[in-house]
Amino acid sequence: MYFYLKQPKINKPTPIIIQYYVKKEKKLFVKPANISIHPKDWSKLNRLPKLKRGGDSYKNKRITDQLIKLNKKLNKAIEKNGSGLTIGHLKEHFSKKKKTLIYLQDFWIEFINEKIKMQEVGKETIQKYKVVLNKFIKFQSINNKKYTLRDLDNNFYSSFISYLRNNDKLYDNTLHRYFNFFKTCLLWIKKKGYKINNDYKHFTIKKHETNDVHLIESELKLLEEANLKGAEQRARDLFLIGAYTGQRFSDYSMFEKADQRQSVIIKKSKKTKITSLIPLHPKLRNLLEKYQWKLPKISSQKFNIRIQALCKKLEINDKIKKVSYMGKDKKEEVFPKWKLIGSHTARRTYITLMSERGMPDHQLMKIAGIRDVKTLQKYKKINDNTLIETSNKLWS
Repeated sequence: MYFYLKQPKINKPTPIIIQYYVKKEKKLFVKPANISIHPKDWSKLNRLPKLKRGGDSYKNKRITDQLIKLNKKLNKAIEKNGSGLTIGHLKEHFSKKKKTLIYLQDFWIEFINEKIKMQEVGKETIQKYKVVLNKFIKFQSINNKKYTLRDLDNNFYSSFISYLRNNDKLYDNTLHRYFNFFKTCLLWIKKKGYKINNDYKHFTIKKHETNDVHLIESELKLLEEANLKGAEQRARDLFLIGAYTGQRFSDYSMFEKADQRQSVIIKKSKKTKITSLIPLHPKLRNLLEKYQWKLPKISSQKFNIRIQALCKKLEINDKIKKVSYMGKDKKEEVFPKWKLIGSHTARRTYITLMSERGMPDHQLMKIAGIRDVKTLQKYKKINDNTLIETSNKLWS
């Protein structure tokens, strides 16, 4: 951080300005220090008030002390956020406006607003936070009570979880995800210096293994060879880019020419900020060049509708049993495979097929932007035919 005068040539006191270069965003953070000084008392060399004797010495020393405090405040922001420091963090850190938050609902709103301002998560995650907030507001309304941080005890959590399960008919995996969002907000509140008891740690909703689908080789080939036009063709091509790269939809729908480095694409995940190293193989290169690297713009919701309709048209109809749990209750449903296909199916398809073709896990993780082997295993699905063929070879 360094300081400079707003009007260094004026013959009267002028505001001191704070300036700091934020490496992550490659931008300058500029803010008034809310302190003024006469230019004749300012050292251009040291960018601090001049050392003086006599009557002005105390005034200049007091201004210097204030500037030192601001510098220490900056250092605290750097220590707290490290290399992830953003201009948004600094604006919040130096803001004089401190809201008095009492009710959990107000904390939730502030939490969401900060996430939006800091651009730390994508729009879809923000929407999920808002969904949980709205469910909590309905829960308050039914109980005719506005909850404060002191109210967050065992009785609150058991009542809130029971409400979500019984009133909203949420299955365990959805409830697990919602409650984790809730915990994320609680941890944010703690980081802000507010006290919360640890009762929330006693509550966990079991997450059950899902039978999410991937495309097998023959189904992927059906998509590749389908003669399509217009919106169908664009949806198919986007899906194939995902299946050729192993990226999330938010990343594989946003490839840019600037991401290319010779025969690879270097892409930082929008969600996790992990950098992937994606081989630019011929099939992928041809698709990207087809659109001159300017891929069709479409929301994930519309994309899912179109890719499902296309897979239905191509008769990807294998029967898939989907098992869901709601507490002790178990529900089994059978769907045609096309109905379970979506934007994330492309990522599972890539990881599964590449694994079956013999790609080592450490290479898969580098390409897909995955740090944890356990996360990778969740994406790896088993092709029944491959399993049977391998077993037959081993026993033949």
